[in-house]
Amino acid sequence: MSRKFRNLGPETHELVETAPIPLLHEIFEYRGSDTEPEIAIEWPATEEEEEWRAVLLRQLNASPADDLRPIEDRCRRIRSLARGKGPTSLEHVANERRSHEELEEFDAQLDALCRSAWLFLRYPEDFEDAEAFHAARQYRDFGKMYDSFEVNVETAARLNAGEIDEDALASLLTAKLELPSRVTIRSLDLPRTQNHPASVMVIVRHGGPLSSVLNHKDNGMRSPIYFRPPNEATLIWTPAERTMEICGPAPKVRKLLGDGFAEVVLKADLSSKPLSWRRYDLSRFRKSLTLPLPSWDDVDVSAARLIEVELRLGNWARRLALRVTIDDDIEAVAQRYLGGDRILKHAEGFSRLAVAVRYGLPASKKERSFEISFGDTRSNLQSKTEPEQRDLGYRLLQFWGVLDRLQPLDQGEISSFLPVLLRLHDLPEDEIAGGMIRQHGLDPKRLIQAGILDLRRKQNIVLIDDEDDFGDVETGAMSGPGQAAIAGLHGEDLGSVPLEDIRHYVIRRDWLEENLLAALKPLIGRAGIEHLDGDLIHLGRWRTADAEIPIYFARRLDQARILQRLDVVLRSRQDGGIGIVLTAAVTPFTHLGPNVVLPLGDLLNHGQIDDAAKSVMFDRFKAGRWLARGGSEVTLARVGPLSAMLYIPGLAPLPVSGTKQIRIIERLITAYKSGAVEVRTGTLIEGTGVRSPRDAWPSETRDSVAGVYFENHRQGFWRLKTAHLPGTT
Repeated sequence: MSRKFRNLGPETHELVETAPIPLLHEIFEYRGSDTEPEIAIEWPATEEEEEWRAVLLRQLNASPADDLRPIEDRCRRIRSLARGKGPTSLEHVANERRSHEELEEFDAQLDALCRSAWLFLRYPEDFEDAEAFHAARQYRDFGKMYDSFEVNVETAARLNAGEIDEDALASLLTAKLELPSRVTIRSLDLPRTQNHPASVMVIVRHGGPLSSVLNHKDNGMRSPIYFRPPNEATLIWTPAERTMEICGPAPKVRKLLGDGFAEVVLKADLSSKPLSWRRYDLSRFRKSLTLPLPSWDDVDVSAARLIEVELRLGNWARRLALRVTIDDDIEAVAQRYLGGDRILKHAEGFSRLAVAVRYGLPASKKERSFEISFGDTRSNLQSKTEPEQRDLGYRLLQFWGVLDRLQPLDQGEISSFLPVLLRLHDLPEDEIAGGMIRQHGLDPKRLIQAGILDLRRKQNIVLIDDEDDFGDVETGAMSGPGQAAIAGLHGEDLGSVPLEDIRHYVIRRDWLEENLLAALKPLIGRAGIEHLDGDLIHLGRWRTADAEIPIYFARRLDQARILQRLDVVLRSRQDGGIGIVLTAAVTPFTHLGPNVVLPLGDLLNHGQIDDAAKSVMFDRFKAGRWLARGGSEVTLARVGPLSAMLYIPGLAPLPVSGTKQIRIIERLITAYKSGAVEVRTGTLIEGTGVRSPRDAWPSETRDSVAGVYFENHRQGFWRLKTAHLPGTT
């Protein structure tokens, strides 16, 4: 984009230069809402096209960049569905939703950009559905926003979007999600492609928890605007594979949407056939490749043998595959030709296994057979056309302990695990070693079943510290059941370590936050979380008999840079009143912004927030409330060797961290209390290594400290900003 158009966004600039002139008239005269700023445009009178576009660019650039933001967002959305696979998504939705005459007008547009703008301007709901369809093509890249479930239903018949009872599904989801307003359901058939079978997509749009923002009016006054942020989740049901893929920011919504769709649309009995999360536990095959046979009355399983195994050796790039017949003993073959259990011990993992099954049914003399193949996250059972084989396959995988279901923590487990879950939440990184989890007394497998952890990889270098050795060692293949060999950096044999201790897991923070929110529900009711920062969550308001107290949840307050960043965020929200900042870890800081800091672990009563815990919380809040506005006198309270809190009456407390900041504030307070008030710049920064007192603070927090808590009153002199205090000149 040309530097002379500084206020214009790149999408707006590109659209003005390329779109037909009549289309630009429509796009810039369109207003998405009454609150959108009005941009006064005097349309150029010239008939010369290049001159017309140049004049329009100059006119737009004359408006403030903030006022142009809605236009930039609009242009970005229109252009996104005119590039790549966007046009095919747009055309599919138009073909599904619009009449023959409307499609003729749609097809008559000059190009993909014009068709995208045509649908956006005339049928905005259909355009939103096209955006959801376009996003659904990248589902598996969404990571933390994505879940997949298998559904064991009796039929895989094609389900059309028109057959879905949208009202019944909307009513069920509204009730289960405890929403104050009704959800909106939009359904769409997805055609078969080269990579995916025919599917149906269901888009669920619902309002989030009531939120507010202060609006600064033209007259300088401020007033709150209350709104419900829009949330969206998308489900794709693929009958041929009997799978539901669900994308959305909230894991609870993803799970309830899956349950609701299975119950209302697929008529599934979830009490006897609950949804299966795509997760298979293959650890049993490290000990043996032999499978036991069940003794069931309704089916006679005469043989169930592993006939194929694909191992990953050392790392995931090396693979070894072995396949035999159902009449062979794969364990004996592996022992004879491949070294048997030694191969299993040294394997990094399994990528594929296949089991051949023979079975007979009552009143049937003919023996039947089928094959089950599976890996870590997928099996072939969902594509079986015969219901009896699907049912039997799932029963066998459960009998062998292979199939893992999503088993969220119940309330008792949440209460029991809560102190450790809080520590997980406070970790600076998303990865954690299995040894650390076991030190906290938790079972990684149970946290995986609950959706809180995912197995990521094995650690290759670990630190050992015992009487004989200290330092980094290299981990190798399995040396025994549950053990991995370790070697020194020069190849010397140093024995083994538990395999669980060197496995690395990744924390699924969305599911972890859902569990923590369940623990906090007695305090905040059904309010939803609002992410103010990567390390700060607004939980809503605690309604007591005396007041409504804002509740926040912060992590990583032991890091000075994060502490000061969150302090700025919370001071910007001080008009909401004095609140409580709950923390996962113990912290010496008692205040953050105009809020009282309370370590959650100190408040819990047997892992729960009951009436006794609420009483303790409220007493501590009342005790610290008077300091949240600065206390009664100017002081710097030390809370650690390199940490302190600055209190100035009438101002929110300021956390001060590090030698530089503490020296500067101490010198300013000394001058204030001595009556001299001002301090020369050279004296103030002596020994700090900074050129100006404000430089002792990080750039992102500097402007919220300098000029607010201390000021450059006259050239070469600095003082605390206390002019608002009685008796101060």
